[in-house]
Amino acid sequence: MISAWLQQQQQSVRVIISKRVQNRCFAHSKSLQGKRSIGTSSLQTANLRLRHHQYRHIQQFYRCYGSQLKVELDPNPEEVLATPATVPYLRTCLRTPTNNDNNSNNDNNHNNSQQDMEFAITFLGTGGGSPTMNRNGSCTALRLGGQTWLFDVCEGTHRQLQFTRISPMSINKIFISHLHGDHLYGIVPVIMGIMVAHKAHMNGVLMMKQRRREMQSRRRDRRNDNRRLIGVETGGEDLIMMEKPTLEIYGPPGLYNYIGMVLSLSCSKMNYLNVKVIELVGGKEERGFSSSGSSGSNQRGRRNVFTSHYPEIQTPLLTRKFLEQNDDRTWIIDAPEPVTADTPVVDSKNRDGFARLPNDTNLGTERRLHIKAAELDHLSGVQTFGYVVEEQPPPGTIDKDKAVALGVKPSRKYGLLKCGISVPNDDGTGEVHPSQVLSNVFRPRKFSLLADHRMVPPPMARLCTNSDIVVHEATLSKKLGGGTERIKARGHQNAYNAGRFAQMSGCKVLALNHFGGTAFGESLMTDVLTEARDGNGGASEIVATYDFMEISVPRGGYDFDKKVSSGTQLQSVQKPFSS
Repeated sequence: MISAWLQQQQQSVRVIISKRVQNRCFAHSKSLQGKRSIGTSSLQTANLRLRHHQYRHIQQFYRCYGSQLKVELDPNPEEVLATPATVPYLRTCLRTPTNNDNNSNNDNNHNNSQQDMEFAITFLGTGGGSPTMNRNGSCTALRLGGQTWLFDVCEGTHRQLQFTRISPMSINKIFISHLHGDHLYGIVPVIMGIMVAHKAHMNGVLMMKQRRREMQSRRRDRRNDNRRLIGVETGGEDLIMMEKPTLEIYGPPGLYNYIGMVLSLSCSKMNYLNVKVIELVGGKEERGFSSSGSSGSNQRGRRNVFTSHYPEIQTPLLTRKFLEQNDDRTWIIDAPEPVTADTPVVDSKNRDGFARLPNDTNLGTERRLHIKAAELDHLSGVQTFGYVVEEQPPPGTIDKDKAVALGVKPSRKYGLLKCGISVPNDDGTGEVHPSQVLSNVFRPRKFSLLADHRMVPPPMARLCTNSDIVVHEATLSKKLGGGTERIKARGHQNAYNAGRFAQMSGCKVLALNHFGGTAFGESLMTDVLTEARDGNGGASEIVATYDFMEISVPRGGYDFDKKVSSGTQLQSVQKPFSS
């Protein structure tokens, strides 16, 4: 009788807790369906569907309701966006339901296979100094069709990635602007997440090889099956000896010591990922080596924590390098050579079977772009960098019929013609010029990111000239007292000066981010956009970014003049978004 009574009481408690969970989920779903929903708060016309997953094995716990909600964004542009003109450039990076991917016949359905991922900017965090309920800390991703580069990694970035279509294995470069916590504290969890993803992939490859060996061994001798399976689940020595992927991290001096110290103190092992930390040295605000060759520390007898070497935090797969500043006060991180007639193909046996030149946009991880950095004026003693990424001049579109008529059949010569290089015809009697066979020529796309700053020095301003998209902070607002004195004191800019800089640098799209904790609500964000447009004078299209927003840059870059002259305004970069 007593045991039956106890079972009845336990069952009643489970029912009460389950009802509490459902009530909290229902209340939370109501708040998400409003204008201020978490993450995708700016898409007011979006169809947000909340799925309450029934986890029976954890439903008896009080705190399980936080993991029972999954926000899914309908990818149908007619429901998500107000006008069809916004579809090519503005979208969400959230994972879409798999059942919607089956509607491939619908022209308006933008699933993963149909999206242009050659050059897309994803905003994983658009908040300021600390995360809020509506915005995570700073993190911007540049997706380049097979590889992903992260710019700044605030705490919580690893969790933000779980909601997106970005694979951790695709991240091969990370750029840190400065060592403030809201731009740095999430880097070690992201590194470990990338390593775990690669380890799982390597284990899967080994398992497939092991299965092939087992099938061969069974044919030879069935009695050796069990002995050959030893060490497969953990990877064994084969996993350790496999070629490991590489992650490159760029930033100011002190970045290596921070990563190494956190890994050492947290007892984290780096066994399956090569991490190369490249520190940009020689800047004006550097707190490491000074121009006289001595340490930049003001206190005698103390080691400089930014540039000192600590043997205690050494890790075999974590290496450190220094990149010196150039005479023009910039840092050249990568500078691929232009394509010539003697340029060899990158991979003659690519996945699709084509031989591609280094400037091809379908090279995946082998694709190289021009990467430069320069200093920003943030706060005294806080070295801060801005980064500019520009692709190589992409290949044009060739008219096959014209090329064949001029005596050039499909061959490697087509790749040279697409790159603007003249080639001889097949019989050697003449020369074919690109202007004779190219139907379209594309200019290279350019992306600039300006982190926290109160002024943009001339070297950085020159790098940002004629960018397709500039990501600029808008922490302060003139309406709320964000004038000159406050800019100097806090080391942050307002939306008006952001718009003015976009006008002076000739950028096509200005993306505002790094909003303060009070930057929410439709009226306030509308004021921020109005302020930026006042400073811009209509020279650029302006976007107020939000978490999980993604902007794609079409091949050849933006050409708003043509669209505006034809009477079509691009609402994707002009619609005032709320937060």
